Amino acid sequence: MMVTQLEVVLLAVLASCPHQAHGRIGTFWHVSDFHLDPNYTVTGVTDNMCWDMERVKRQSRGEARAPGEFGDYECDAPLALVKSAVAAMANFQPNPDFILWTGDDTAHVDDKFFSSQTVVQIIARLTDELHRVFPNTIVFPVLGNHDYFPKNQIPPGESEIQTQVAGLWSRWFSRSALDSFKAGGRYWEDVEGSNVTVVAVNTLIWYKNNLNTALLPDDDPLAKDPDGQFQWLDDILRQLAARKRKVYVIGHIPPGTFERYQQTREGFHWYQPRYNTRFMEVVRQHASVIEAQFFAHHHTDSFRLFFNDAKSQEARSPVSYQLLVPGVTPWRSTLSKETGANNPGIRLVSYDTITGEVTEVSTYYLDLEAANRLGRAEWKLEYNFTFVYNLKAINPTTLYNLAKKLKNDHFLFDRYYTANTVSLEDPSVCKAKCRRLHWCAITEVNYTRFYECNSAMRLSCHWAFCSILAILLALVAR
Repeated sequence: MMVTQLEVVLLAVLASCPHQAHGRIGTFWHVSDFHLDPNYTVTGVTDNMCWDMERVKRQSRGEARAPGEFGDYECDAPLALVKSAVAAMANFQPNPDFILWTGDDTAHVDDKFFSSQTVVQIIARLTDELHRVFPNTIVFPVLGNHDYFPKNQIPPGESEIQTQVAGLWSRWFSRSALDSFKAGGRYWEDVEGSNVTVVAVNTLIWYKNNLNTALLPDDDPLAKDPDGQFQWLDDILRQLAARKRKVYVIGHIPPGTFERYQQTREGFHWYQPRYNTRFMEVVRQHASVIEAQFFAHHHTDSFRLFFNDAKSQEARSPVSYQLLVPGVTPWRSTLSKETGANNPGIRLVSYDTITGEVTEVSTYYLDLEAANRLGRAEWKLEYNFTFVYNLKAINPTTLYNLAKKLKNDHFLFDRYYTANTVSLEDPSVCKAKCRRLHWCAITEVNYTRFYECNSAMRLSCHWAFCSILAILLALVAR
């Protein structure tokens, strides 16, 4: 076969141009915060977690609003809601490559109503439901802070509940992952047929409400790295980088600040400060191998950005991002009035199986009020991330550009805020203070920088108000 001089030149040019191979576009589900409450009943009262009045020995004062079949915004999820969510997953994408299940499976009720056995039974019920509907799909699960008894108090290392849950999840784990989860609630697994590896971390030992670690002074060797998890994470990420894998880091509790808590300039944090800082350092150090992060806990839809170590805001650049998935439970948070409730949500993620790049994020939701009124759960597509935000790609740079637009574009921010509570709250309720909080939470995972961001923007607003006031006083003085 004759090769012309032009063809030789073209081949040489193509060979000299760097390019990245792309693979099949796969999908996976991300679902979290079921908070299944077996005691939920439509004969219960909404201001007592929808439990039966007699069971909780409570006298009804006047007429109580009856909870609906699929749940109530004042309560956690009934089994009907959980089953409808898993059925919706199968309806919209019955053959995902895998499922991320990021914890918090039991209800927000006092420990006196729980035991270790009760916690394991609820996790078993959810495990069986996912396996029943997706018998041939691998699930990558982690525990949430409500998946232990007493809640929040999981010790570093091994525990009886962790061992029992490992047995429930052994159908999805390799031998090495099973042993790792038993030993510390963490593991890593390659996703078959792709270049992606899931690295699951046990965020519960970094939680500020976990007294097993929170009471340890900073100079205690055990406090520096509980159960050696940061060192484990560093080692695993180095090994995966050497294998040229693309990593999805998953966990239950996210670092940074809750975007809906407005009571203080410091905001509301979940991690102990020392572990928030350390987590950021690990992400920054291994940003080249971490393709994306998937976390939960807030029950809301948001994202977080991680930056390089530049001193000034102007000089820094984004290196990693974290997507926060909404919860299935509609429960109204008791943290503060403005933290609110949400419609139930589930999320389908599309990704490149070779590069690991997330290509689309599709969130589906249930209009809970309509479902109860109609007597059927009609889950619908809420939005596609790239379409609503007009993005050609999802990566740290495009998300940072989006965040900057959210700061000043009220129309775009309203779209984001609508999604934040899964199409429940009207964005008009989010005023300047609220918008500022979301911006700072998205762009400042570091606690100190969040405070500076929140304070600086407050001061600028106060300065503007004082300037106007000064002008008005001067006019009156005339």
